[in-house]
Amino acid sequence: MTRIAVAIVHGIEISDPDFAATPTRLLRQGFARELGVPVADTEDMLVVEPVHWAPYLERRQRELFAKIYPAQTGPSFVDELSRLIKMINAGGVAALVPFVASLLNPFRCGLRSLRYPAARWMVVHFVGDVIAYDRTAGATNYTAIHETFARGLAALADRAGEDAPLCVIAHSFGSVLASDYVYDRQQSDQGRALVAPAVAAAAGPSPLARGETLGWFYTMGSPLALWSLRYPAAELDRPIAFPGSGLADRYPGLPGEWVNFYDADDVIAYPMRGLSPAYARVVTEDRAVSVHGWNPIFATPLAHPYYWSDRAVMQRIARSLAAAWTLMDR
Repeated sequence: MTRIAVAIVHGIEISDPDFAATPTRLLRQGFARELGVPVADTEDMLVVEPVHWAPYLERRQRELFAKIYPAQTGPSFVDELSRLIKMINAGGVAALVPFVASLLNPFRCGLRSLRYPAARWMVVHFVGDVIAYDRTAGATNYTAIHETFARGLAALADRAGEDAPLCVIAHSFGSVLASDYVYDRQQSDQGRALVAPAVAAAAGPSPLARGETLGWFYTMGSPLALWSLRYPAAELDRPIAFPGSGLADRYPGLPGEWVNFYDADDVIAYPMRGLSPAYARVVTEDRAVSVHGWNPIFATPLAHPYYWSDRAVMQRIARSLAAAWTLMDR
């Protein structure tokens, strides 16, 4: 059976083991619709693996928040915010109202030492991920997060085959993580030792886990354009080499693509093709979308978490994967 390996990578996130349930369901439904097969049959066609790296930082973030608000009355406040985030991950619109209300509330019972405790929780939890990931400040967190990514790809290789073509669907900061992982592997293959031994060991020897069979890269709400500010001007012209180096040898004629989905109302998301001629060559399309366009609440920056719960976005991905699977299965 021909299989396509799909890694789903979350962005700035709480520890939600079910974060990929909705995009996986929509992807399978769309894939089945394109091929005219039952959804159950797609289990052997698309092998999906969530890359869930948030737990590595979650405990420390909770500890830090407890130090900021030592008088908080139990875990219910943080747990309630986490519950709302999980509902948003699943595409729930109703969760936005209480979540935004919490962010705008300057006071909460037992949390009065600093105002806006929910907004501060979000800063600790979400901005904290970005700060902790900074490679220039020490590689411990960077390496641990890349180990998690490598283990996810290694699991895919075990289930789909070590040479299976790879699709990465990455949201927000997850697109930065995925790009960094592939870039480091490619640079190490060229003699620059950017991959930590622990990451290389977690990935193992399979071409898939090394990113060599990467054929589809779908970035959603990506801030990669902002990441260019971290590096010298010359680095801006260095996206990952795409598709992966081993794809054409193993699957000649297979049409891969890098599609960057962005909503014009999402202040975290930016087009990429205009960053440099190199990005213009490897990014197939900057695709403007209006996530959940029927609802006026998404004509705001609140659109950011909702890309992969948008049926039209996931159908676009499913269409390309179904066309590729048809070519591979001939």
